[in-house]
Amino acid sequence: MSVSFKPESIGWSAWQPLAGSSRNSNVPSAPGLYRVRVVETGEVVYIGQTGVSLRRRLGMLCTCYGDEMPYRDPHTAAPTLWALRHRDGVEFEASTAVLDGDKVDRLALEAVAISAHRIDHCRSPLANFGGRIAGYRLSSANNAALVAAGRRFRGGPDALGDGSDGVPVPGPLHGQVTADDWLGLAWSAWAPPDAVELPTGVGLYRIRRQDSRELLYVGQGRIRGRIRSHLAKAAVEDHRQALHFSMPLDLSWVELELSKRPLLEVENDAIASHRLVAGVAPLAQFLG
Repeated sequence: MSVSFKPESIGWSAWQPLAGSSRNSNVPSAPGLYRVRVVETGEVVYIGQTGVSLRRRLGMLCTCYGDEMPYRDPHTAAPTLWALRHRDGVEFEASTAVLDGDKVDRLALEAVAISAHRIDHCRSPLANFGGRIAGYRLSSANNAALVAAGRRFRGGPDALGDGSDGVPVPGPLHGQVTADDWLGLAWSAWAPPDAVELPTGVGLYRIRRQDSRELLYVGQGRIRGRIRSHLAKAAVEDHRQALHFSMPLDLSWVELELSKRPLLEVENDAIASHRLVAGVAPLAQFLG
């Protein structure tokens, strides 16, 4: 495998004020990536992607300018940006990159952009992966089920609100994705599903066609349950992952004593590594 993409190849636009994005003709009405930074410090606090309109998506994020902390819908990062404004009185600006590829590759390039930030700054953008600010409680999502259950709520200042944890990129992104030391982690030996006892712990796992040098999928969570759920999709008629998981497979994993956000960070790094090294996302990634 050879490296076929570098993060700096993303054609980012000039920075524009986040406020008023939905009415700004300089913000494209096309799919792509976007990033948001604090004007006063230059700190990038969110990197995202959209398959619809960058102008519309950034407009959704402008709920962070309201008097009350917004819900996590229509944009999951808006409550964290609201908390930053409430605490520090900052302003935001955004930069975009129009992408012509399909959803899978756009999501993989989002992972690359986030990992590039993580390498440069030894941390994720604050609002990615459910990031929080100490002293604030984030709002809930906003949907009919939550409303009916009486569980929808707005967040705001909260002395008991804790900040986000996180981990740096664990190792080099350009290593062989099937190696036993990929990403600087101690992966288990590859084995077919019927030849191993899957661990019940939390960590990362990877799935490949037997003896392949590329991956079908990389994921995080409770390893035994997550892998079993993937393998079960082989029997689900018309499932987009069924063909991939019905082939002869090998499995490998690494148990990690990490909480939810750090697990998501390292999973992101694994997807970014595969995109950098193989030129594509793992073949069953992002297919639902």
